[in-house]
Amino acid sequence: MGVFSQRMNVLGTENAFKLGRDIQKVESGGQDVVKLNLGEPDFDSAENINQAAIAEIQAGNSHYVDPRGLLPLRRSIAGHIEHTRGVSVDPERVVVTSGGKPPIGYSILTYVDPGDEVIYPNPGFPIYESWIDLVGGVPRPLELKEEKDFRFDASDLESLVTDRTKLIIINSPSNPTGGVLTREDLRQVAEILQRKAHPDFRVLSDEVYEEIVFDGLSHESIVSEPGMAGRTVIMNSHSKTFAMTGWRLGYALLPTVEEADAFFQWNVNLYSCTPPFIQMAAKAALDNPENQGIVRSMRKTFQERRDAVVAALNRIEGLRCVQPKGAFYAFPNIEGICRRLGIPDASARLQADDQRGLQPSTLFQMFALYKHGVATLDRTAFGTRDTEGRHYLRISLASDLASLQEGVRRLEAAAKDEQGFAEFMDKI
Repeated sequence: MGVFSQRMNVLGTENAFKLGRDIQKVESGGQDVVKLNLGEPDFDSAENINQAAIAEIQAGNSHYVDPRGLLPLRRSIAGHIEHTRGVSVDPERVVVTSGGKPPIGYSILTYVDPGDEVIYPNPGFPIYESWIDLVGGVPRPLELKEEKDFRFDASDLESLVTDRTKLIIINSPSNPTGGVLTREDLRQVAEILQRKAHPDFRVLSDEVYEEIVFDGLSHESIVSEPGMAGRTVIMNSHSKTFAMTGWRLGYALLPTVEEADAFFQWNVNLYSCTPPFIQMAAKAALDNPENQGIVRSMRKTFQERRDAVVAALNRIEGLRCVQPKGAFYAFPNIEGICRRLGIPDASARLQADDQRGLQPSTLFQMFALYKHGVATLDRTAFGTRDTEGRHYLRISLASDLASLQEGVRRLEAAAKDEQGFAEFMDKI
């Protein structure tokens, strides 16, 4: 019997934050770092949102409130979903959470028993896999393929769905790939699930990047498909759309009031309630028409960065990058770079020597950080399963264009630095 419980052995993490320690080491050595690792908009929350929170604090609205969330905010959320998804929403089916992450854990805790199967995108947001493993669910990673622009279709999904499929997680637009599912994709997904999955299956639809879609595309939600409103949990947050990452404001729409009661119960057990002044600021974010223009401007900036960065990345020898359709990430394939620097052989030697499971993309990511001062995330940060032979990096476009251009320049320098990589490996 040790200090830590057994469950700590399977609890995962989010490397976007974990990498901070490595960045600090590099900076403490006197080298500056171009940080392209965090998925956080480089914009501040709008002044009208800030002022709404300040006014609430000054009015004394800083006490305990309904753990389900303030009714005025839940009504605004319900109205937003009704308008954008074309479905009827009872505010009693909306639960407000502190950030967008709680609905992931709540959904898996609420619906999944040990042995139940959970399908989730791979690569995908790492917290999906972390919770599946923690509760003893059976993980069924659904590969998002570069040749399909990191979408999945019926042929990818059908073989994974069984009568033990209790939950499927969908994320569109996708983190980390920027892939966007079409209305036809979602129609096929709905048909397969209703035909083959467990009778009580649920879909967790992660729609936190709903407003960040490019090239004139529109966000599509599976909740709008026939028969899916009563089976879908929509999770969302204000972090990406309104640049409110530190405010920690999210929400979930549940299929039934009874399921919303379960999420209410998780809130009670974990943190009682989301601060009321934050909730009223979140209502202002949704209700104030000024913010629609701010969001459009932010989206335009992200698209301009995407166009510039993807074009620059594709000029690097040994790298190719699909044009993302949404979110604010590029997800280039660096297999050619890895082979040119001899990284697959170096990775194999490490694993043979001491069983360190460092994939080639991980080694390049760390080399680029420690020797060239550019921070990115590698493929293994987005799911630990089926990563062999997948050589990708995630580059966050949530930095100013000058920083992005400098980051790409440093990646290109790293891609050509055979001697530097050999020296880096000698120190590992």
